[in-house]
Amino acid sequence: MTSARYLGVSFLKGRIQLAEVEHAKTVQLTTLAERETALDFAQAGIHLTPEHPQLNTFVKELGETIKQNKISTTHISFALPTEPVFINIIPVDSSLKGPDLSQYVQWEVDQYFPNVPPRDFLTTSQPLPEKADHIKELFVVCVRRGMVGFLQKAAAQLKLKLHLVDVDHFSTEKTLLQNYPEVSDHPVALLGLRYGGVDASLVLNGSMIDYRAFLASSSEEAKKSIHQYLKYLKERNSVKAPSAMFLHGNEIAPEMPKTLHKETGVQCVALNAVRKLTASNKLYKPFVQESYRFAAAIGLALRRA
Repeated sequence: MTSARYLGVSFLKGRIQLAEVEHAKTVQLTTLAERETALDFAQAGIHLTPEHPQLNTFVKELGETIKQNKISTTHISFALPTEPVFINIIPVDSSLKGPDLSQYVQWEVDQYFPNVPPRDFLTTSQPLPEKADHIKELFVVCVRRGMVGFLQKAAAQLKLKLHLVDVDHFSTEKTLLQNYPEVSDHPVALLGLRYGGVDASLVLNGSMIDYRAFLASSSEEAKKSIHQYLKYLKERNSVKAPSAMFLHGNEIAPEMPKTLHKETGVQCVALNAVRKLTASNKLYKPFVQESYRFAAAIGLALRRA
């Protein structure tokens, strides 16, 4: 295997997180870094375009951090926060296929954004396990084209190849399965704690089979949201209860996983994003100890293909 390094970048609570992974005979995590940013992607994401006035500031911040940490990658990927991204699960008739299915998905998106031209979005969808013979559910993600263009231009100015643009909660799935391979054939809940909300999904056999988002402005509200998600899963006959819960994202109080385990009876841990990774001994120890904050960036850097 030819050695190559990949850089993942995520955005959390007004900060940029960077993770670099070297893909060689051994896959090694070589860098974890973080810095404040003048551009809060969660708030400004829907307004970004390649002509945005803060592009040069963002490129300068990211370039300085890459240089300071002696990152030598040629490929960069970005994990978008969920706030500026449209994510939904919609029911569709199983008979819809090809252009008819695409047209229906576009019609659904138009109901949420009636004044936004369809060309302003990049839309992807994938089917979830079917609930009935004639009904299936589609997982739909829409990203504003201007935001992707902003990141493309930033990568070009940094003289890097843009590899992937993903959503942070979903890029974390790669980190979860890399570090906890023993849960690959069990349903587990992946819970992203962010400023103002919780992203909740059920992962089985390496794929997401359910997703919900909740508003939560405090740690207590976040816990209530997690209880609500578990209740929702229990009421759905088509899914199994999770065997474990993994938390990632914002700072996680040490007592939170223990409290959730006690209250729900479901094993709960802060996701250790370096648990099964070979990690450079030069990594900043506090970042390693709080690796759940870097889970999205690490997940991107792990994806060579």
